[in-house]
Amino acid sequence: VGVSTAKLKPSSTEAQARRALKWDDKAWPWTAYGPAVMTAVRAGVPVLGANLPRDQMPASMNDSKLDGQLPGPALKAQQQGIRLGHCNLLPESQITPMTRIQIAKDITIADTVHQLLLPGKTVVLLTGNGHADRTLGVPQHLRADVKAKSLQLRAGDGATTDRPNAFDGVWPTPALPETDYCAELKAQWPAAGK
Repeated sequence: VGVSTAKLKPSSTEAQARRALKWDDKAWPWTAYGPAVMTAVRAGVPVLGANLPRDQMPASMNDSKLDGQLPGPALKAQQQGIRLGHCNLLPESQITPMTRIQIAKDITIADTVHQLLLPGKTVVLLTGNGHADRTLGVPQHLRADVKAKSLQLRAGDGATTDRPNAFDGVWPTPALPETDYCAELKAQWPAAGK
């Protein structure tokens, strides 16, 4: 939040865009997001950061009001998404706090979208599937007057969602090499895998 390419010229370099956005390559690999960012910069369209600031995450973990921001079934699905997204390695005591962070992120992103809305203009949110999910993510926190479409990019044949209402459409992309993200996470958290 608070970072933008609005002051950059269309001729700006990738390095200038990354600096303006305080880009975190570990969290969002530039190779995946950079082409979309630079397409916007070249077109003179500002790109804004919309994520929950890291320093606000601890307070979000303890904010029980966030539990009521999703309907009960959506909250349970979000909690299950946190479990699976962390390869069932998180202690159960961390599921609620981590879910609260996810909800706080979605609210923060929705608030940023609201700030950018202008008559006759379109706001494009480039985010992960969990945030784009109509039943769990950012769309749950948009004002009722906001017309939103959620599109899932799916690599190769990819697994279909078990929640058909999660996205308005699917855009298939080329298949990616198989990666066992859980094996990588278990290697980073060896004590959790036992």
